[in-house]
Amino acid sequence: MLQLLELEFNSNFGFMKKLFFYIILNSALVILNPFCFAQNAEIDSILTLLKTDKADTSKLIHLNALAWTYDGIGAIGKAMLYADSARQLSIDLIKTRSNPTIKRTAQKNEAYAYRNTGLIFSGQGKFPEALKSFLISLKIYEALSDKVGIANAYLDIGNVYDAQGNYSNALTNYHACLKIMEEIGRKAGVASTLCNIGNVYAEQGKYSEALKNYFASLKIKEEMGDKASEANPYNNIGNVYWYQGKYDTALKYFLISLKIRESIGEKSGIASSYLNIGNAFAKTYKNKEAEYYLDKSEKLSKELGYKENLRNTYYSLAILDSAMENYKAAYKNFKLYFLYNDSLNNEETKRKTVQLQMTYDFDKKEAVTTAEHKKELESQQELSEEKSMKQKVILILVSIFLAIVLVFTGFVSRSLRTTRKQKNIIELQKKEVEQQKHLVEEKQKDIIDSITYAKRLQLAILPSNEELKKYLPENFILYKPKDIVAGDFYWLHVSTSQQGNGNVVYVAAADSTGHGVPGAIVSVVCSNALNRSVNEFNLIDTGKILDKTRELVLETFAKSGEEIKDGMDISILAIDKATKQISWSGANNHLWYFQNSNFVEIKPDKQAIGKTENPLPFTTHLIEFKIGDVFYLITDGYADQFGGPKGKKFKYKQFEELLLSISQEPMEIQKQKLDDAIENWKGDLEQVDDVTVIGIRI
Repeated sequence: MLQLLELEFNSNFGFMKKLFFYIILNSALVILNPFCFAQNAEIDSILTLLKTDKADTSKLIHLNALAWTYDGIGAIGKAMLYADSARQLSIDLIKTRSNPTIKRTAQKNEAYAYRNTGLIFSGQGKFPEALKSFLISLKIYEALSDKVGIANAYLDIGNVYDAQGNYSNALTNYHACLKIMEEIGRKAGVASTLCNIGNVYAEQGKYSEALKNYFASLKIKEEMGDKASEANPYNNIGNVYWYQGKYDTALKYFLISLKIRESIGEKSGIASSYLNIGNAFAKTYKNKEAEYYLDKSEKLSKELGYKENLRNTYYSLAILDSAMENYKAAYKNFKLYFLYNDSLNNEETKRKTVQLQMTYDFDKKEAVTTAEHKKELESQQELSEEKSMKQKVILILVSIFLAIVLVFTGFVSRSLRTTRKQKNIIELQKKEVEQQKHLVEEKQKDIIDSITYAKRLQLAILPSNEELKKYLPENFILYKPKDIVAGDFYWLHVSTSQQGNGNVVYVAAADSTGHGVPGAIVSVVCSNALNRSVNEFNLIDTGKILDKTRELVLETFAKSGEEIKDGMDISILAIDKATKQISWSGANNHLWYFQNSNFVEIKPDKQAIGKTENPLPFTTHLIEFKIGDVFYLITDGYADQFGGPKGKKFKYKQFEELLLSISQEPMEIQKQKLDDAIENWKGDLEQVDDVTVIGIRI
């Protein structure tokens, strides 16, 4: 333990800095080969083809494809089995076939089989074995003058050195790969290699260089329309922002990366994203969210045998447990971290890696070691490593105990000395601190009082309960601002029908851009624009009301001289009981209603009230209603609330099913059940947005 700590503190990167980068950085892996098969859906079809394959190049292709595919879904044993089969069949074809084309194809597949084997070892943290396979693959590709294969081999070798912290050799191999990719015009290869180069610069603390390479990589991928491969650049950009302390920005990029990785089923990438997201939540003191994602990272990493990510996850869990004062769990996770860290990054592993590279450089033109000799060496190595691991586990446990005793003793001794020296200083500072505390409390009270008063002003633009009951006897409004003031608001207007034999009641639920104070300011602008549309311009058609409201909102924001894109989404309903007809229009917010117990949804126009590209007139929908029909106007806050057992969104489908189950209840009971449902779903999580639901029974 003491030797390990001394080694890390003396490294160029620094102990804590290096630990954090092990946690947040992920090695990028480019897939540039002719055998591109889907992971799960294709396995059965490839196995079917394999049954009828003769011992020729078609069988080689299918064996290598299965090795790659099984590795991608974490089935390591099957992946290694098919890679070995492909390698042996390649050797047999090279020896027995005289056709030059078949020989060359067999040689390329042999190289590819070695590459598959290297990737499998690399994913398990067996870096010396991985490098051995990659170097053999490189030799074969060089003999074939296969530039794509050579570039991929350089990239794979660079990844091994990067994982070991040998940045000089990693950059040398990455730049060799980049040069070839640019020469042969492989844009995907250029983009992925730039991403790897960015990783190395990030690990060295050269953040501007790292971001330069990441954004260059992302630009190429976006130009290619290769959405699936954008996950790594987004993730790595998030890594840099994370280390710079910009945790909210980092979290945004981590979540984008996770969404892409989930869409393509990249399990190892998903595990890494869970770890990064958990660390970002921990840094913003959202411990429950952090624990949720770190637990998912641990579970998936165990399933995949992803030791490097598992090691980093245990470190993060230990830190989180300490922050939550769960010291027993923290101690357990620290022990697991040191166990995996020693297994992956001990000096013996690094020595073997360097020795293999020196052997390759010295004996580049020699033949590959025979299979029997390699098997014997690997068997001896496994026995040696097993014995070494047992000794190290014992040493680690003893060292941890001694380290805890030493740290505790040093802490007590230092605390006593510090207490004596600082006693007088503390007494002098105590009075000053109390004065500062009083000042801060006064300022905080002033701010809260101001916002609370602003709430009173905002409530003034909302219709009163008495007015709502007068014109809409059977209604409810569930209105739950996220903060003291809100971006959501509801609106009521009453005018005489065109026939003059009754009133037309207009009611709307609106969601202004943002929430809190900024959202409240926008809501006042939008509410005023609605009032002007009906009072000043005498508009009665709901679509035309929204057209004029958009015009007035843009006119108001244009006076600032700056480009402001704020506005609102809205659902507006006009009820004319004299004609038994309802008109409705929506800007991004839809309309739900129940007629004869049948659920009906009307889609909104996909444009907001505000600055919009290619704006179109809003549509007015006419509905013949019957007594007893129930209409619902909603904003997106209810469906977007995170919660439940897995911390996911409530979503519109579940919302629809909830309304269906309560639509026949009295309106006040509906309101209470909706409120109970969203509160139970949210649990201890933070409310993410303002919530507005209006229910009206005709």
